[in-house]
Amino acid sequence: MLLDRIKVKDRSQWREVLFALLALGFFVQLAGLIFNHDGSRYATQCYLLLFVPALLYFLTGGMRHVLWQQLPILLLALLLSWVLLVGGFHPGSNKSFLVWGKLVLLIALYLFAVASLVRSKRHLSWVLGGALAVAVLFAWWTLVYQYGVLGKPYTYPEARQFRLSELGWHGLADLDHPIVAGLYYGVFAVVLCWFFVSFPVRIWQGALLAVGMIGLLLYVLFTFSRGAWFSLAGATFLLLLLVPNRKSFSLMGLGGIALVLLALFFWPEIQAERSVGLNNREPIWTSWISRLPEFWLFGSGGGADFYFRFPGGYEVFHAHSLYLQLWYEFGIVGFLLFVGLLLSLLHKAWQCREQPLARLGAALLAFAMIAMVSDIYAVFHRPSPYWVVFWLPVGILLGVQKRQQADFG
Repeated sequence: MLLDRIKVKDRSQWREVLFALLALGFFVQLAGLIFNHDGSRYATQCYLLLFVPALLYFLTGGMRHVLWQQLPILLLALLLSWVLLVGGFHPGSNKSFLVWGKLVLLIALYLFAVASLVRSKRHLSWVLGGALAVAVLFAWWTLVYQYGVLGKPYTYPEARQFRLSELGWHGLADLDHPIVAGLYYGVFAVVLCWFFVSFPVRIWQGALLAVGMIGLLLYVLFTFSRGAWFSLAGATFLLLLLVPNRKSFSLMGLGGIALVLLALFFWPEIQAERSVGLNNREPIWTSWISRLPEFWLFGSGGGADFYFRFPGGYEVFHAHSLYLQLWYEFGIVGFLLFVGLLLSLLHKAWQCREQPLARLGAALLAFAMIAMVSDIYAVFHRPSPYWVVFWLPVGILLGVQKRQQADFG
């Protein structure tokens, strides 16, 4: 009996250590993109601090039985199985079965880690808060350094020619492309808004959050990533609707006033952005439709390039819409499973809408769903900023339990 108690105690302590490593690894996965421009170094840190502890935590029985008892998990398992099947055996796939198996395992471990952390709201809140602080710091640092120190133009249309995507100092906060940068910092703008409307804040805390939000919004604005703009607007609006309190109503009012002022003072710039249209995506999507009979059932293979050449000679290798690209790679079965997963997660978020984390997950998922219309090209690949955009809200909603929880807004 005594030996059994000692074993149980040791196992519990071991799980606590693994859980702490999960929290650390999750922070590294979120904020490490800012510190690591070297993708291999970032991947190594994620392997050691997140994926290995997640695997060990799963093998010791942590949360796995509870997570299986929901429809989204079933659809996710079917989707990942189909991705593995098509990616591993379709002749058009760009990787071997083993490589696709490793990728599917990493996604599953990541979702398990995030869902497990959701059950400990204190750990998750600290990790999100820490990553948010890093994002705010580097957003402001980038703005000051690029426009204050380097003297880059910040007036339209010159600013549009120089779209933010990096700090420009020793490779820090280098996200390679303005679209990626806009989506990455946009996620943290949603997280910051969630902290403000969901929990009580003192005046000085509210002031800090306001300064942080201004920095994030300015950064996203100067990426000139319209997909990030619309994603952030849609996600924030949904979040405010899901948290019906005075702070949310006040932000809605301020947002409405801001839109009116923008229309009054920046109407020429708004019309200039409107004239850009879909930025030459129409011919790509038209080509996708014309080629649909070739791949509609089984797809062209996991990771297959959707090749399109413009009349001027410029070439693209994906459909410039994640929904279309997924159908192109994995066929109608993969597409329907993916859409089914999204709908099941939204349904679960609605059922659990009284819980703050469910509201955050719903808002972030809406952010991702809007962004995937035109800006995200892949989610079934190694850890990247797109994991923060898409797989993060999936993991949060998988971990939320269907029970009532007080609103602290």
